[in-house]
Amino acid sequence: MVRYPVSLVPSRTLSILAAVLIRAAVLSLALAGVTNLAADAVDDWQNLVMAALRAASAGEFASSEQLFLRAVQQTERFSPGDARVGTTLNSLGLVYKEEKKFPDAERAFEKALGILEKAYGPDSLDVGNIDFNIASVLMLEDRWDSALPYIQKSRAVYKKMLGPDSLKVASSLCLEGDAYRNLKKYSEAEAPLKECANEREAAGGMQNPELADALYSLGLVYSQVGKYALADQTLKLTAKIREITAGVTSPLFAEALEAHAAVLRMMGRGQDAVKDDAMAAAVRRNEKKKQ
Repeated sequence: MVRYPVSLVPSRTLSILAAVLIRAAVLSLALAGVTNLAADAVDDWQNLVMAALRAASAGEFASSEQLFLRAVQQTERFSPGDARVGTTLNSLGLVYKEEKKFPDAERAFEKALGILEKAYGPDSLDVGNIDFNIASVLMLEDRWDSALPYIQKSRAVYKKMLGPDSLKVASSLCLEGDAYRNLKKYSEAEAPLKECANEREAAGGMQNPELADALYSLGLVYSQVGKYALADQTLKLTAKIREITAGVTSPLFAEALEAHAAVLRMMGRGQDAVKDDAMAAAVRRNEKKKQ
């Protein structure tokens, strides 16, 4: 079974993580001015959050974790339902996720969810984002069934708050499709993956790494349900997009070539598969040399 690839969980780069963390901090800092807390309590918390963000942006996640833990301790000086407690825990969860401390990330997100649902309401964008964060961690732990309710809740929020054509809606559709694919529920996986791919193509065009991710998963589903001609076309296109966007030495390019070659062999086109196999093998050899 093809596992849910870690690299495809939405947090593709450290810069994306930093942007998410900064947004969480900005929301939190905005609330700081509307409380009656002592100035030193607010200042201590703000300083810790900003230092944690700088460390995360630099990829120094162990340091960022410790700083966020100290910031969480500072929030004990706030009221229990203060939204800043939730946003700080959410940021800590994102750092745990980058460190692959998935149980810790899940616990931090769950605590944040309970606080922000009460502070902002169940249909707020922040709550939708945390639902998505929990789902992505559960996917990384191969807990596909457990992830599905969180994915569906996040998509409902995104549709309501951002509209049906939002890229966040597309991401939740891809996550749902991958959950069903890994559960071997291929007929249920096809529709959300198709819709995700269509939305990503409409928003970002063909030379789009996120589109390639959606097409890769969709191609795997087509191969599992016996739609080999569609699988052939879809995985061939995936490989072409990844060649352009990731480069010919990328393991993602090799992954697409290998999947396409497997489909060609299923179609009885073993000779056609040789070229893809050979190119993928060359990429894998180059990977090993770098290690």
